[in-house]
Amino acid sequence: MSTKEKQISLKNLSDEDRQALLQEALEAEKKKQDGIKQQRKDYKNLVNETVPDLFAELVATAEHLGEVKKKVYDTLRTLVDMKSEVYGRDTEQFSHSFTTDGGVTLIIGNRQNDNWDDTVNVGIKKVHDFLESLGKDDNSKKLVKTILQLLAKDKTGNLKASRVLQLKKLSEDIKDPEFTDAINIIQDAYKPVKTKEFVTCRYTKNDGDKADLPLDISAVDFGFKFHKEAQAQTK
Repeated sequence: MSTKEKQISLKNLSDEDRQALLQEALEAEKKKQDGIKQQRKDYKNLVNETVPDLFAELVATAEHLGEVKKKVYDTLRTLVDMKSEVYGRDTEQFSHSFTTDGGVTLIIGNRQNDNWDDTVNVGIKKVHDFLESLGKDDNSKKLVKTILQLLAKDKTGNLKASRVLQLKKLSEDIKDPEFTDAINIIQDAYKPVKTKEFVTCRYTKNDGDKADLPLDISAVDFGFKFHKEAQAQTK
């Protein structure tokens, strides 16, 4: 509106005109809010229509993966037993690897997460008591630093089993009964937890590089297609 045009003022309107203008504004706002409500209702309806179909596909995919995983383990169980007999390998090892001449490798097994029962804290306390009994010379300070580094917990709050093994070797060198007992308590508190059974499949590309077949939906690229040069390896 230009400055020359007369601006509408409520003061210049009659009561009836002001009432009509207010009613018009209320109706416009109601229409706007009704439109927003309808859009949100349409969105929720679309979610309810779209998600169940995708969920059904994901369920079918998960069930198929479970079936294939069981088939892989059941089929390779015979090879695991044969490997134990032929090569003298322990069948209780955490993983088993099978590689073809064509460069395909299947690995099955369990990984292991470090875990400790609550008596580990008793052993740690005894270690700290031992450290307090040491002198203050440079050699003692270096030993304290080394032991504290080996006792440091990871980001999940657990001790690393590999570091406890280093402490065990260290206790054999120190030959202090209290320190040795503390490390034994920690070692006895070790209760490792096996992870779920895994299957890893690797194949060799034409350029000689190894590639992992993505068997986790998070690892699969959008539109993933199996490398054509590796097709021959599946035959």
